[in-house]
Amino acid sequence: MTARRWLMLIAGAGIAIFALSFVNAWIVHDREVRGEGYRFVQHFVSAWRGAGMPVLTLGVATALAAAVAAVLSLRGRLRVPPALILVGSCLSVGLIASAAWPVSQDGHASSVNLSIGLVLPIGIALGIVMVAAAVRLARPPHALLGVALLVGVVGLAGGAGGRWLGLQVAEGTGRHWSEGSYTRAATAGEATETLTISGETVSIGDRWSGSWEWSGWTVVIDDDPACPDSRGTYHAHGANDEDLRFVMVVDTCGDGARAADLEAGIWERDP
Repeated sequence: MTARRWLMLIAGAGIAIFALSFVNAWIVHDREVRGEGYRFVQHFVSAWRGAGMPVLTLGVATALAAAVAAVLSLRGRLRVPPALILVGSCLSVGLIASAAWPVSQDGHASSVNLSIGLVLPIGIALGIVMVAAAVRLARPPHALLGVALLVGVVGLAGGAGGRWLGLQVAEGTGRHWSEGSYTRAATAGEATETLTISGETVSIGDRWSGSWEWSGWTVVIDDDPACPDSRGTYHAHGANDEDLRFVMVVDTCGDGARAADLEAGIWERDP
C-alpha cells in the first residue's frame, strides 16, 4: 500500500480507539464487601472514569494524538515524522495493554479486583494495527524499531505498576482514627467522655482503659482493669473528616456498659 493509505489506517484505528473509549466496558470492577454483612458489587468502566483513569485514559489520548498526526500529514498541513507516529503508537498500545494485567487489593473489610472488559481486547487489537501500519509507513532501521518497541514495553510495565499503586492508594488501609484525644458530648444515658489513643493503649475517661489493636476499620480493646476477661471488638468508622463513630461487633465488658459508652454518639477530634 502507499504511504497515504498507511496514514489513513493509523488515523482510522486511532479515532476508533477514541470513540470506543467512552463505552463502559473496558475494565470490570469487582468489589466484595465484608464485615457488616456480605455484598458483591460488579460494574464496568470506560477509559474516562474510575479505574480507567489515568493509565487507560493516557493510552487513549496517545492513540488520538497519533491519529491526529496522521490526519495532519494526510492533509499536508504539517508533516509529522513517521518515526514519531511509530513511537506514539507503541506507547499507546503498551498503556492500553497494561489494563489487561489483573490488579487487586485485599483490605480488612473489602476486596477489589480489576479485570478485562469486553472492549479492551478490541482496543489492544486496534493499537497493534496502528503499530503495524506505522512500521510500514516509517520503515525504520533496526535501532529505531528497537527504541519504539522499548517505549511500548515501558508503557506496558509502567502502566501495570501505576494501576496497582493507584488502586492501593485509592482503597487505603480502612483506618479512620489517629493518635490523640476525642471528646463525645453528653447524651441522655452517658456523661461527656474523652477518649485518648496513645500508641498501643487507649483510655475512655476514668472508666475504661486497656490495650488498643487494629486491622483496617476493626479495633480491639483488651486487658481493661475494669473487666480484664472481656475483649471488646468494634468497627471504627470515620464521621466527617476527623471524627469517629463506633459500632460494636462484640463486647461483654460491664454487661454492655463499655459498648454503650463508645456507641453513644460521635467522638469529635480534639484540636
